[in-house]
Amino acid sequence: MVFFLYPFMVSLAAALVVRDQAPKPLSYTLEQHPKKELVQTFAPTSKRDGSQSSKLFVDRGEFVINLGIIDKDQKLGFAFDTGSSDLWVDASKLKNKNGFTKNGQEFDIFYSDSSYVKGEYGTSSVWLENGVEVKDLQWALANEVEIGGYEYGGILGVGKEDLEASYKHNNVSYPNFTQKLKDDGLIGSNSYSYFLNKTNATTGSVVFGGRDLAKVKGPVATITPNTTDVDSQYDSVTVSKFTDDNGGEAPELEVVLDTGTTLSYVPFDTIDALKVPGVSIDVNHYVITCDQPDDKYVSFWFGDVQIKASYNDLAVREYDDDGKFTGRCLFGIQGKQWPDPQTLGQTFLRNAYITVNHDENQVLISDVNYTDEENIVAI
Repeated sequence: MVFFLYPFMVSLAAALVVRDQAPKPLSYTLEQHPKKELVQTFAPTSKRDGSQSSKLFVDRGEFVINLGIIDKDQKLGFAFDTGSSDLWVDASKLKNKNGFTKNGQEFDIFYSDSSYVKGEYGTSSVWLENGVEVKDLQWALANEVEIGGYEYGGILGVGKEDLEASYKHNNVSYPNFTQKLKDDGLIGSNSYSYFLNKTNATTGSVVFGGRDLAKVKGPVATITPNTTDVDSQYDSVTVSKFTDDNGGEAPELEVVLDTGTTLSYVPFDTIDALKVPGVSIDVNHYVITCDQPDDKYVSFWFGDVQIKASYNDLAVREYDDDGKFTGRCLFGIQGKQWPDPQTLGQTFLRNAYITVNHDENQVLISDVNYTDEENIVAI
């Protein structure tokens, strides 16, 4: 009996060891820092005559994760960005650059608001807040940062490798942050989930290699991003339709999910099909009366899964060049012309719980449960 049971016992013990050693998800706080964001302006059409000479701004929540760069005690905050794929660090914010090994590749990235960053790639260790070390991570040391009012250490891009600046310019990709976490056995999959929380909240959260079931409310839509056209470099999803509580409806649309953008940008025809009271066009922007109800909604549909943004949350205060409130509000969904990627920013993302799994090429979207409780599971 012992002869036959012993291998079984050894196998069971080995299985228990493997189970205990399986990578666990890494969960971190996203600190929400207020900032003004320049509103994107697009050329008017015949029905939108005129020009916009002054710049307009809206309040933005910058979602910041803290990282130790080169040295675990050299801590800086980085904007968590699903719309880009590189980690870049502002060289002027680093006291110690020893330990950064250049690899001879140039880095430059241009953002939709015409800001840009230039520098060079290299590697070093990077530390997460709980002391987890990511060794030999490739990132960019930015010597030229042309981003107005930027006060953080840089940006942590977590998108697909196809969106890396090195790939876009030289067709050369590398294991970026989430892929390197998986490659080093720190998480079990190249995936992340995020919770941006309400506008007036001070924190959100991100889980690498897992998802927080406590934040999931109702059914979950599982979406396969396209892999065939120009938008395939992004984590793009298809909205089945847009509806509102006043009878408006717009057809399906492929969009990019971008935590680094406050407003959402879709074709003008999509907004024109909606019937939200108080929305009108003013030159190149949609404005809305600021006094809006919080029990009326614009709904974003993913099959049978409905994500709702209240009219009140879609009335976003507008500021001038000097940071003064203009007395009016911009509609949280603005017009954008083709062929630029259509974008769902924070005006949508705050109302959803999102999981992106690059290993399986899947995006999971559900309604969000606003809670501090956690129930984190591995992916």
